[in-house]
Amino acid sequence: MAATAARDAVSRPAQPVAADAPAQGRARADTKRAPTDADSAVGQRIRGHRLAAGMPLSELSARIGVSNPQMHRYECGLTRVAASRLIAIAAALGVSVEMLTSSVPETGHAEEAEVDLLLRAFSAIGQPERRNALIALARSMAAAETGSPG
Repeated sequence: MAATAARDAVSRPAQPVAADAPAQGRARADTKRAPTDADSAVGQRIRGHRLAAGMPLSELSARIGVSNPQMHRYECGLTRVAASRLIAIAAALGVSVEMLTSSVPETGHAEEAEVDLLLRAFSAIGQPERRNALIALARSMAAAETGSPG
């Protein structure tokens, strides 16, 4: 096996390394695979929801099957999160993928983010009759949950 590796190394010409080449393992900022500001925002949301749930990084890492350093890189926005991994993270945190990817400002707790989404949608309704209907529906649903009249 060592002879094969040595033969392959001899048969391949050495590739020149530019002086400004990035360190091995790090993507250049101008490459398509480099993390973006959106990747960083997703990582911040993951961390916020994990902390709001009181979940240690090691527990989330174990639940989704990655190392603690890899999970840290996701949260810091140093590594892009694949869609399948994002789905697993959302499930482990008990939130929707949209909660991790939406442009809703992170408030520190998943329920607060949902309230913000609801408030934005409600504010977009211009007709008072429709607003009142939505309020009546919410009260009815809350009453059904708590068992008390609306």
